[in-house]
Amino acid sequence: PLPQQAAIAPSVPKQKEVAASPHSSQKGPHGPRVLPAAIGALAGVRMMRRFRKARVQQPRMRPVVRLGPSAATELLESKRAEVTPGSPVEQSDAMDKARKQLDVKPWEFLSGMAKDAARIWFVQRAEDRGIPWRFSVERMQAQQKELDERFSELCNPSLQYPEYYTKPFHGYDEGNLSWKPAHELEAATQSMCLGYYDGMTWQEAQEVFRGAAREALAARWQETHGAEAHGPRRLLDVGCSGGFSTQEMARTFPDAEVTGLDLSPYFLAVAKQKFPDLNFVHANAEDTGLPAGSFDVVTLNFLLHELPLEASQNVLREAYRLLAPGGVLAVLDVEPQQLLELPPFRRWAFQVTEPWCKDGEYYALNLAEELKKLGFQDAEE
Repeated sequence: PLPQQAAIAPSVPKQKEVAASPHSSQKGPHGPRVLPAAIGALAGVRMMRRFRKARVQQPRMRPVVRLGPSAATELLESKRAEVTPGSPVEQSDAMDKARKQLDVKPWEFLSGMAKDAARIWFVQRAEDRGIPWRFSVERMQAQQKELDERFSELCNPSLQYPEYYTKPFHGYDEGNLSWKPAHELEAATQSMCLGYYDGMTWQEAQEVFRGAAREALAARWQETHGAEAHGPRRLLDVGCSGGFSTQEMARTFPDAEVTGLDLSPYFLAVAKQKFPDLNFVHANAEDTGLPAGSFDVVTLNFLLHELPLEASQNVLREAYRLLAPGGVLAVLDVEPQQLLELPPFRRWAFQVTEPWCKDGEYYALNLAEELKKLGFQDAEE
């Protein structure tokens, strides 16, 4: 997982500067930053600025900005394509070359031995770095009675699952719709940042990575609303999985009412068991059914790379609809170019469990362009 994005809706307090035009590109004091151990960030801002006192109030503007972090890791262990980075043509040639070097078959077509190899690699890598994967799973399995109760409370039985969500996913034949991946959520989340930081424990790596995201989002909110403005009142974490990202967002804005939304009732059961003080909703991120303009912040943490291109576009459109005036959309996700730079087996193990990380889908998603189409402004890396 690598890049991040944020968006902000029309702001309420007075702004010191004149509203940006729909085609302008402004950078705030907290604009693009590079941190030595994270991986990339894109931010979109939906907001309305106002003229100074003496000027006439302007119509709503919806800016967009890119935020840090960005850095290198074991992702760079692979031999880089033998072209000099620079022009879009050169970068495109490098990506094409990298794609041709590795043939990734869909998970369902792999032999049992190949599936075991992919899963064992992830689990062993985590345990070698101190993450008690098996113990974590056993501890969660021991809470199955409580998890079943949470499931019954949260599951929306009338919800229809998109066809893409029922495919094998993340190394599980049933995708996210079973207890096995739910039991492994905590350990899998803890192992997420292992490849990004050398010389750190997994706990330190998590805090550096998550901390960078928290700081970038908090800084963007203050930049667009003013240092003296109150924080967001309501935050929605879309694709919240086991609630770990939702908890991080609650740490960012401790006074906000925070809700996590996910399509897997199994994952939501784990989320509610782990974080009982947070709210969780079983819904489709493409069409949540929640009231328009009802959230000040909407976050998408490592969600878009798990979706087909059309679904990602629908999720961004829905997030825009959910944002209230002055609201912020923040997106943290993986960077395709760095995925293509992974060592061959590492990239195979990742892509074989991520069916939408391919040409024509996630690799074709131009996030900055999509945000502009929706009405966000000032999009930048």
